[in-house]
Order: sequence, then C-alpha cells, then structure tokens
Amino acid sequence: DMISATFHTVKEILDKSQIPFEIIFVDDGSGDLTYENIVNLSQNHPEVKGISFSRNFGKESAIFAGLTEAKGDCCVIMDCDLQHPPATIVEMYRLWTEGYEVVEGVKASRGKENPLHTFCANGFYSIISRLTGIDMANASDFKLLDRQAVDASLEMPERAPFFRALSSWIGFQTCQVPFEVQERTV
Repeated sequence: DMISATFHTVKEILDKSQIPFEIIFVDDGSGDLTYENIVNLSQNHPEVKGISFSRNFGKESAIFAGLTEAKGDCCVIMDCDLQHPPATIVEMYRLWTEGYEVVEGVKASRGKENPLHTFCANGFYSIISRLTGIDMANASDFKLLDRQAVDASLEMPERAPFFRALSSWIGFQTCQVPFEVQERTV
C-alpha cells in the first residue's frame, strides 16, 4: 500500500529541490500485490523501476539488489514505510555535493518501540560496536552513498553482509545527519 505514497512523497521533495532521481522498489517476496503496484506505477513514471524476489531473502539482499540496479552518481537507501523522512534526502544530497561520499542517517531517537525491542536492539548494537570499532548505537540503513562507495560495497565478497556496518567499514569521506524516526505509515 505504501508504493504510490512513498513515490509521490519522494518525487515532490526531489522535484522541488531540482534533484534528478530514479526510484528502485524491491519486493522482497511479498504475498500481496506489491510488485503489481510497482509495475503499474512504472508505466506512468519512467523514473520508477522494480525488482521482484521469488521469496523473502531479507533486507540485506533487497538493499544489495537495489544498489546493483541503481545507475545514479549517488544512491539513497531508505525504507518504504516513510519512517526514514524523505525530506532528509535533500540535506544528504547537499552534503554529497560538498564531497562527502557516505552520508549516514543516524537516529536522534528510536521512535515508538516496544521496550523489550529497544533493550534487545541496544544490547545487539553494543556488541556489534565493540566488535567492529564502529559506533552502531544510532545507526540505520538510511544512507546516501556515492557511486564509488556503492561500487566498493558491491565488490565485497561477503555472502551475508550487514549493510548498516559494512557501509561504514568500507571507508570514504563520511558524515552523519540526524533524523527523527517517523511513525510507521503502514
């Protein structure tokens, strides 16, 4: 249900800022009409492309499939439920034009979460941060990557990559943009 809303929200923001774009939606094996909605939207909007998985392969596979198909000089990874605020893309793009090659969206807060989920997430990211030497406490998959960073990520030999950490680990000129996690639309 979010395909059209996400597209039109992002399109309005990027058109207003005169930022050229393509949007690649990845249907990670859903059992509903998601891919049909993507195809229908793409018929009227050439900037929309879609990928459909035969089954659910997980978020990491979906991210890398989208990056593989992306043609832009930079790419933004974001969730379709609009918890990653699309207006932040404009700031990310501006920072990219200033020379940053990885612009990481970091959570100013975790939004409304079940306390058990928050506890488990904090524990998980604390362990990952110690193991990698990368502060993952407020990390997210909401990022802008320069084409060089995209290509470097795609060349990594990992069979089960953790994008949230890998995109920081590959190096490149990096900065952070805080964002407030929005209420999940669907």
